[in-house]
Amino acid sequence: MQLFSRSVALWRRYERPLMITGLVTGFIFDLIIADRPDNPLTNLILLSYLTVAGSLIIILNLRTVRREETHPGYQPLVLIFILQFCFGALASNMLVLYGRSGTFAGSTLFFVILIGMLIGNEFLRTRYSQLRFNIVIYYMLLLTYLVIAAPTFIFHSVGTWVFLATGAMSLVIIAMFLAVVYWLVLRGRERAHQLYEVSFLVGFVFILFSALYFLRIIPPVPLSMKDVGVYHSLTRLPAPVDGNIYRATYEETSWFVFWRDTSATYTVTTASPAFCYSSVFAPTGLSAPIFHRWEKYDETDNVWRQVFRTSFEISGGREGGFRGFTNSVVGAGKWRCNVETSNGALIGRVTFTVIQTPTPPPLSTKTL
Repeated sequence: MQLFSRSVALWRRYERPLMITGLVTGFIFDLIIADRPDNPLTNLILLSYLTVAGSLIIILNLRTVRREETHPGYQPLVLIFILQFCFGALASNMLVLYGRSGTFAGSTLFFVILIGMLIGNEFLRTRYSQLRFNIVIYYMLLLTYLVIAAPTFIFHSVGTWVFLATGAMSLVIIAMFLAVVYWLVLRGRERAHQLYEVSFLVGFVFILFSALYFLRIIPPVPLSMKDVGVYHSLTRLPAPVDGNIYRATYEETSWFVFWRDTSATYTVTTASPAFCYSSVFAPTGLSAPIFHRWEKYDETDNVWRQVFRTSFEISGGREGGFRGFTNSVVGAGKWRCNVETSNGALIGRVTFTVIQTPTPPPLSTKTL
């Protein structure tokens, strides 16, 4: 009894740093091991986290219910720490995999999830509040994982119908989980209304996530941009050279512009073609159309206007991504080439300013 009292006092004293440590430890661990979305080992680890986290949510609440009568304020410290580790590890993996799809909004979404978990564990201290909060976070992580895994291993494609089918799958899985929670934890305790409340929150998360998807805020996982640039010429080599199939000429960037391979300035003597090259990673077995949308900035109306949009099919499996290019005749002004999915979700983009001068620019050559 004395040992239990000391443990509770220790937990209450260091609760906040222990919770943060659990999340941060999981976050750092999976930043190291996170890999491509079709890696079997990575997916096995993620499925293990989901299984362990789901089991712990049930076990934690069962143990708390049984021990509260004899040990008021009972807290299973080790189990709570492991649950937080699993949440942090899952969120960090999702953060890395979604972040690779090239939009900042996707990464921000999962930073919010991490912050939300920290805030929730700080302020939702009652047993039921923890149960409700943990289930909602669990479903958010389950849904974000399935949005990557289902196109990779089940549908081998991406698009609206794949997303909707994945969402339906997530709702079936969480419904079965809630049924288990109801029968093992809530049954007989006049808390059926809690099940309805949790179900409502789960439905809200699904609707919110769907809205973000159709607003094109969520990155088009499991696709990700490996390379994108604008070139003065692209010539297909008669045979691949060290895995390279194109010879390209381009204007180099300044030494300190490390985040892009080609210059943001595109110099021409007359209206000339520009070549937009992209390399998009897709998991093994997945095929999908990729679109290049060429746009020019209308300075009068301050809007980007589409010049044309064209597509080509990609197939997955190559570590460096599936390579392809399109071209457009460009004149002076601001231009960009968007690399996107069939429903307009942005994978990557290259923006450049065309400057017309009487002198040709110095060009460098490389293979892609």
